Amino acid sequence: MPMEAYAILDGGGVKGAALVGCLQAAKEQGIKFIGYGGTSAGSIVALLASVGYSSEQIKEIMIEEINFNDFLDGTDNDLERLKKIPQGFITSFFKTIFLLQNKDLIDKLNKKLGLCDAKTLTDFLLYKIKTSPIFQEKTSNNSELRQKIQNATDITFQELKDLGCSPLKVIASDIRSHKAVIYPGDEEKEALNYSVIKAVRASMCFPFVFTPVRPGDGSVLVDGGLSSNLPIFLFQKERSINHKPVIAFDLCDEEDNIPAQTNNTQEYQLGELLGDMLATALESSDGLLRQVIDNIYHVRVSLPKDINTLDFSIDKEKRKRLFDRGHSVTSSFIGTNLLAWKRANNMVERLQALYAPPRLVQPILEIVVRELEESETLTQCRSYIMLPTDEGKLATVYQYRMDDNPDIDWEIEINNGGAWSESWKNRKPALQNIEVLRENISEYNITKAQANKIPKDKKTTVVVPIFDWKTITLLKDNQYEEFQNSNFQNFQDIIDQYALIGILSIDTTTPTQDILNPERLGNVYRSIMVGASILSGILR
Repeated sequence: MPMEAYAILDGGGVKGAALVGCLQAAKEQGIKFIGYGGTSAGSIVALLASVGYSSEQIKEIMIEEINFNDFLDGTDNDLERLKKIPQGFITSFFKTIFLLQNKDLIDKLNKKLGLCDAKTLTDFLLYKIKTSPIFQEKTSNNSELRQKIQNATDITFQELKDLGCSPLKVIASDIRSHKAVIYPGDEEKEALNYSVIKAVRASMCFPFVFTPVRPGDGSVLVDGGLSSNLPIFLFQKERSINHKPVIAFDLCDEEDNIPAQTNNTQEYQLGELLGDMLATALESSDGLLRQVIDNIYHVRVSLPKDINTLDFSIDKEKRKRLFDRGHSVTSSFIGTNLLAWKRANNMVERLQALYAPPRLVQPILEIVVRELEESETLTQCRSYIMLPTDEGKLATVYQYRMDDNPDIDWEIEINNGGAWSESWKNRKPALQNIEVLRENISEYNITKAQANKIPKDKKTTVVVPIFDWKTITLLKDNQYEEFQNSNFQNFQDIIDQYALIGILSIDTTTPTQDILNPERLGNVYRSIMVGASILSGILR
């Protein structure tokens, strides 16, 4: 069974072939991507994958088919001059003469803020979408739809969604508001009706090479890498529901991980300082996000430093080297970091590989049980964690004192009528009288076989939700201010702001009526919720 995950693709200019190698290796290792996010050049690869091109087909496109110089619309000579301007101005003795020699280029940049409009690139993207595997499949028996698409001068996110393409998200940078812009912003109709071509065009708008994108709302959009070099947060809303992992592919130079030598005799120049300052701002913010967002697999792909991001004349041999490096690094990473998942023989083992090893979870489950038995005098308790599955069920993944019980593999529909579903859907503690459940199984949407699995001596189940308490740190500045200033009616309003991981259940032989005393029930809930809070920091 393949492991489902979201792919996040870093920028890298003409180095995109390395990202294709990453996707190919992931496929070979049993990874199935259910959504693609990209920034800068990574958004192009993300788009191609989203519309159904296989990694083998994208490899052919990126290595054999594309001529990057064509994307410059005939300004490749200007690009070579542009590369020399910063250092030439710094080192040239006759700075005025140097500027006069490049006055035409500087005037062009001052007027258009870029060398070219990327028309060849946008035409290429539109053509690739129209001839993509998914578009070909969906229009093969629908001549009207095929004709409509062939005549289209643009494609929207809604059209991709309607045709069954994998979810696509790309990021651009608005240099007027100094913020990242995500396309599509949400699932609302207006956001989905935005042009995919314009979004990708904005995301890979390398400053001064391509002219900025102006959507007409006052924003000025350029390369997404300026605001987030590795936007691992793109699918956070979806992941709060399905808990799928993210595999983020991060392209970097080979020496990026090597600390600077204090005895370096080469002069540290202004151009290097500015570049390092920008890289520090981008990498540090993305690095902090990687620490607070759970279930992120960060694949750092070190690339040969002799291949420049703006080397639009890059030859096929270098592209193959990039592909091979991405493939090699990713294969090694997955083999090392996802070994437990690859060795998993069933659904429970796969979920344990994704969330946490049992050895970290079981001690907490034991502590919760002993606390309830000693402080609240509940009798013969057992504890277990249920997590959501791809089939719309809640399954027992971790447990304490259930080794010899028939319901150790118990799973139920998320929409059953018991306390498990109530706690999951209402995001608050719930109490279940098991004796009542056994007598009224039809009302609880469970089968007799499921009910019979519960040991006969168990009388009561207490369930609390397990929240991802780190979720609130992912709110943007304006959202966080709204959250702080909100007039919440009760604690539940605050709880609703958090993502849900699973549920923690306690079964006991203590009769339900003996727990219903408000003070005792409150103490029981609090004890279990403390355990759930600790588990929140363990479960990825």
